[in-house]
Order: sequence, then C-alpha cells, then structure tokens
Amino acid sequence: MKNVKPSIIISLSLMFIIWMFLSQVTNLNSFASTYDQVDFALALERYDLLAMQPHFPGYPYFILGGYFVHLWVQDKAASLTVFNILLYTSAIIPMYKISRAHFSGAISLLVATLTYCSGFVVLMVNQPMSEGAAIAVLWWYVWSISVAWKKQSFWSQVNPLFLLSLLLGIRLSYLPFSIGVLFLLFKLWNIKQLPLKDMVPLGLLAVLFQLLWVSGVALTEGGFVGFMKLALSFTSGHFNEWGGAATSVDQSFFSRMYQLIIENIGWTGIGIRSFFLMSMFAVMFLYFIWSISWKRINSSYLFQLFTLLIVVYFLWVLFAQNVEKPRHIIPLISLGTFCLFSMVFSKWKTTFMISFSFLLLSVQAYQTTLLLKEQASELPATYQLGAYLENYKGPFVIYAWEESRVFTYLDTSFPHKEINTYSKFLHDQSYYKNKDILLTNSVLEGFRSQGVDLTDKVEVVEQFSSNSLFDPVYHHIILYRWKGRGTNSIPTTSY
Repeated sequence: MKNVKPSIIISLSLMFIIWMFLSQVTNLNSFASTYDQVDFALALERYDLLAMQPHFPGYPYFILGGYFVHLWVQDKAASLTVFNILLYTSAIIPMYKISRAHFSGAISLLVATLTYCSGFVVLMVNQPMSEGAAIAVLWWYVWSISVAWKKQSFWSQVNPLFLLSLLLGIRLSYLPFSIGVLFLLFKLWNIKQLPLKDMVPLGLLAVLFQLLWVSGVALTEGGFVGFMKLALSFTSGHFNEWGGAATSVDQSFFSRMYQLIIENIGWTGIGIRSFFLMSMFAVMFLYFIWSISWKRINSSYLFQLFTLLIVVYFLWVLFAQNVEKPRHIIPLISLGTFCLFSMVFSKWKTTFMISFSFLLLSVQAYQTTLLLKEQASELPATYQLGAYLENYKGPFVIYAWEESRVFTYLDTSFPHKEINTYSKFLHDQSYYKNKDILLTNSVLEGFRSQGVDLTDKVEVVEQFSSNSLFDPVYHHIILYRWKGRGTNSIPTTSY
C-alpha cells in the first residue's frame, strides 16, 4: 500500500459506511407507489395470498421481518424499508469476510465499502420491496458457501442450506443462486472425494429447510392444494402474460440484451444515470481488464463461485425476468462490483488507486444521498394522480390498471376500477352516463395492444411525472377523458 496508512483507509471506509447508513435512515421512503409495494405493505395488516397481500409465493421471511419492525414503526411501507436497511447493513460483514481471504484488513474493508455503497443498490434497498433484504441474505449465503468449502465440516455445510431457505423465503426469483450449493457439493465430491452417501443428509436438510417456509405459507391458504393452484396461476401469468419474461413480450433477443446490459446494468445500475460516475467506473473497468488473471480465476474457488453465480443469474434475468424493471439486476451489480474492485486491488494497491477509490466513493455517496432525499420527499406519479383526482370537480369514475391498487392502499374517496379488456370497459362505462369517464395511459396502451383504434375517442386531461429511476413503469402517467362524456370542469392544480 506504499504511502497510504491502513488506519487512514479504515477510518475513511467507516466514515462512508456511516454516511450511507445515516442517509438511508434520515431519508426513509414511506411511499408504496407500485402494485408490488402495496402487496407487501398490506401484508403487514393482513396476510392473505388470495387477496394479493402479498402476491405468490408469499415472501414470509420478508413480511415477518417487516412485521416486527412495524411494532415500532407505524407506517407499513416505512417498516419494510427499515427492515431492508438494517439487514443490508449487516451484509458488510460477509462482504468483508469474503474479501479478507485475499487482502489485508484495510483493503478488505475498502472493497466491502465500495460494494456496500453501490448507489442503485442503496436506492432499491430504500424501497418497501424484498430485493433489499434478499441481497443482504445473498451475501451471507455466499460467505457461508466459502466457509463450508474451507472448513469442510458437516455443520459448516448445513449453513448455506439454511441461508438458501431464508433467501428463497424472502425472494423466490433468486432461485438460480441454488447453483452455489450444487457447486459446493460438486467440488466436495470431485476434489475432496466426499462419498455421495454422505451428501444424502445434506439433501434431506435442504428440502426440509425449504419446506419450513413453504408449509407455513401453504397453511395460510388452507393447504398445499390451494397453494399449488396459486403457484400455477402466478407462474402462468409471469411467463406468458404480464411478467415481462422473454416468452411473454414481443421483443427481440438483441433488444433485450441492449436494454439489460447497456441501459439496466451500465447506465442505471452502475452509473445511476450519471455520466461522471460512469466515467469513473469506466476507469476502474479498464484497470480490471488490465488486472485480470485467468490463471488465478481458474485456480480460485471464490472466483469460480462468483463467476458461476453471476453468469447463471444473468441468463435468468435475460430470459425469465422483466427487463423493464432494473431492480432485477441488483445481484449482478452487487456481486459484479465486488469482483471488479477485488480484481483491481489484487494488482493495484497503489496510492493512486486507493485515492481514486475514495474519490469514487465521495461522488457516489453524494449523488446517492441526493437521490435518497428525492425518493423520500417527492410524490410518485401514482400519488400525484390520486391527489389530483381527490380535487376533481364533479362526478367521475376512473379506469386504471395497477394504479387502482395504489388508490386502494391510499384509501381514496373517489370511484376507481381496474380494467383489462376493451369489451369489458365499453360495457361497464355505459352505466355511468352522468359521470366523466377517465382513463390512464396504461389502460389505453392495453386497449391498443388488443387492436383497438382510439383515434378521436379520448382527450388528454393532465400528466404526472416522477423519477423513472425509482419507478421505471409508472413514472409518467397521462390522464385521459373519454370524449363526449360529461362537461365537468378540470382543476388547474399541478403537481
């Protein structure tokens, strides 16, 4: 480390960790502005999968953690956010411990700090969604696999099986990370010659740990039959209708690749939409390319494990997740930046590189803090729409899509209906002859996808916008009126 004292590195790293933690807790996000967020928030009040509180598969460990926080924090959405923040902060420990296998204490803490302070990850942790808790448990899970390989005792091998159960009980879409356990068992069998018969108890324990949360959720639905019906219904929707998987949308492979790699991972996930920050990461990436040692990767268990996890999850996101929602790439950002910094410091522990790392931390922490403040204080577009409609003059009914779920959560006083098909809309709106018929752009887009020509049938009433970084789907809402219906005046209030 030449001229940089370890004590300085440790002190500055701890300062940035404290800075980021305080920025999170002092800018607590209490908005439940999307369908999924409302699902989670309402589950703290009444756990019911059939009522989508939350949606399948139930996320029991996430809801349980939020429930305990809710005993002290009144707001439901804020309770889930606090749980995310506390659990994510604990992930610094496994980040540090994994890095400690290769570096000194000071450099290990710096690598952990750089990973922990990743701007987009921090922003998503500060939302009432399960990703924040899941990424924290993922780090503990990865660390437990490394410990199991190092100690090679039965109980050390049990830990990753239990943590995998916690991980999937928080976020089932992290299922591809099960490959980590399979990789461990394969290595134990192939290199350490662990007999297959000795792996049977581990396999049984893995199943039992998963059954713990699956059985608990199934009991809330009256048994496994009801649970399986919900599972089949949800899976069908995810992969064939509304889930945004490669099988459910009319989008080319190259278009998905571009959106995932360039827009989601690069511009949003790494750069948090900042050219300056992207430039700094580009410098780091060039050092990464310069530092890469395929010989070391091939001989290092940890590098093999990280590479496998990243590749498998990347393919999962590409083909089975909604690329319109960048939050799905959180594990790629967190694991990827850890590998990036680890690789760079494996060769460049110079004064320049350490100083550059703290400059990167300064820029990232500053911009992330500003975004945290914006996320916590500025009304999401769905909230703006709700406030506008509360002041709408005259009788009306609004047809919406996922926005209607948010209106229910906010306990709005105006009539709203979730509508999906044009034929149903035409039939339903005929009952409201003396009311304005209002629709959101998401509804109209659905109608157009059904082949409906809406030319001269609607007129724009108002538009509402918020930061697409926080909500990539409903950050811009256009309110329309069905033409020829009603003459009520339009309020001039803007948001």
